[in-house]
Amino acid sequence: MKLSFKSLNQSMWKSHKQTKDLVTMAELRSHSNSSSGAAAVELPRGKSTAAYGNEDTKNNNSYSTSQIVGLILGPLLFLLMLYVLPLPGLSFEGRAVLATTAWMAVWWVTEAIPLGITSLMPLILLPLMGAVDGNTAASSYGASLIFLFIGGFALALALERWNLHERIAITIISAVGASTSGLVLGFMLATGFLSMWVSNMATVMLMIPIGLAIIAKVVTLMKEDDVYTKEEETKFTKSIIFAIGFGGTIGGSATLIGTPTNLLLAGLAGELLGIDISFGHFFIFAFPLIVVLMLFAIFYITKIAYPVNVKKITNGKQFVVDRKKQLGKMSYEEKIVLAIFSITAFMWVTRTFIWSDIIPGLSDTMIAMVAAVLLHAIPSKGKPGERILTADSLKHMPWGVLLLVGGGLALASGFNGTDLASWIGNQLLLLEGTSYILVLVVTVLLGIAMTQVTSNTATVTILIPITAALAMAINVHPLPLMTAVAMGAGFAFILPIGTPSNAIIFATGKITMMDMLRKGAWLTVLAFALIVVFVYFILPVVFGINQFEYPEALK
Repeated sequence: MKLSFKSLNQSMWKSHKQTKDLVTMAELRSHSNSSSGAAAVELPRGKSTAAYGNEDTKNNNSYSTSQIVGLILGPLLFLLMLYVLPLPGLSFEGRAVLATTAWMAVWWVTEAIPLGITSLMPLILLPLMGAVDGNTAASSYGASLIFLFIGGFALALALERWNLHERIAITIISAVGASTSGLVLGFMLATGFLSMWVSNMATVMLMIPIGLAIIAKVVTLMKEDDVYTKEEETKFTKSIIFAIGFGGTIGGSATLIGTPTNLLLAGLAGELLGIDISFGHFFIFAFPLIVVLMLFAIFYITKIAYPVNVKKITNGKQFVVDRKKQLGKMSYEEKIVLAIFSITAFMWVTRTFIWSDIIPGLSDTMIAMVAAVLLHAIPSKGKPGERILTADSLKHMPWGVLLLVGGGLALASGFNGTDLASWIGNQLLLLEGTSYILVLVVTVLLGIAMTQVTSNTATVTILIPITAALAMAINVHPLPLMTAVAMGAGFAFILPIGTPSNAIIFATGKITMMDMLRKGAWLTVLAFALIVVFVYFILPVVFGINQFEYPEALK
């Protein structure tokens, strides 16, 4: 099936969002073997979107070689750690939790079975081994932070259903000038802002068709102005594609609901240490870091990596203006969603500073649930008989992520419910006296390195309990090291398999593996430096902690 680019993009605007994404990707890869659903996007090396609840299971073989190895290695490692390996001083229950963690880690890394299903294994193994009773293990899957994510995703679904996310994106892009660098700025800001509230993958999938249409329009205008060269087209194309991909990854790290790694950090901090990481405190810490990283990314893309000589384009943003006109006036449903979204975001950010004293017991989860209930209760005018969100929205929830968070919390309850946490801390006493800044640097590097080749959610679930024990061993506050791991795991810029955002922009065929390696490496280096600086200097101030001493209350 071959369509002209112009007719393809015209059909995109009129189609359902997922259909637009599929047709776009099919054209970009120059083949017609697309299937239905957003999960049909071809991801490199079998990287699936399972963590977002949409795993592509179509494959010629049931298992890849790595999956077969993982399928066998997981239970084998479990048995070895449970009955064979010498682990002096660790109880059988502690062994059971450690062995279960090892089994799940292998299956998470190799994706032997879907990530969410692997995350259900604590429900079987922990009670069976006597490490944690069944009710305690099961309660982890209903933790309040999971419902915070459900409420946040309900907001995201409402934005998508009524196309408000596209209006927000077009408005941001149209606010910048008609220059080529201005368009890059607009795309990165729009993608970054949306990724704070909508999943990175969904945001990038929305922005790619818009970006490609802008690229085609600008190239046409370059030819009309007689300033076109193939090199200019290539540089402008890659700058827009990278702005979208990097913007999605960077922006999602600014909020607790923006990426599952942040949600896992908050959940594990609560389960392991009893520390409440509020939406507002995390936002105050992370948002400045994100702004600095995004500004550098824009400067690097437009001035160093892909400097376009054609600065000003006649009618350069006409396509955006035309698209904004096509969207028309805001509908009743868009206004309702925007109002609920704005109030919810304001309440989240200000809860700990304003509302906690006025409304005792108010939590971020309660705010999210109020938003979700309102979205399902307020009727729609454009679709009589329906609400702003219908019961069908439950089908689109990222159940894989929710199960993974629950599985991580269940493992954490095993660490705390047995002697495993203290045992790991004792094994790490050899590091006592090691420079704290060195430990922080290594922790960030470990998070960044692991997330380049495996799921960032799995990386955080595996490493955070270890860093918590490490903090106890070297007598420092655990929150900075745990945050360093989570933030590091959120920044995978180098490889297509690092995040779904990377996979999507690589699947366009507009950038090469070498492009990603070179451009992503520089951004990764800066991200590493910023995480170390912000965790060391900013985090203790925001959260009011002494990072150089392990709290007596946690011992």
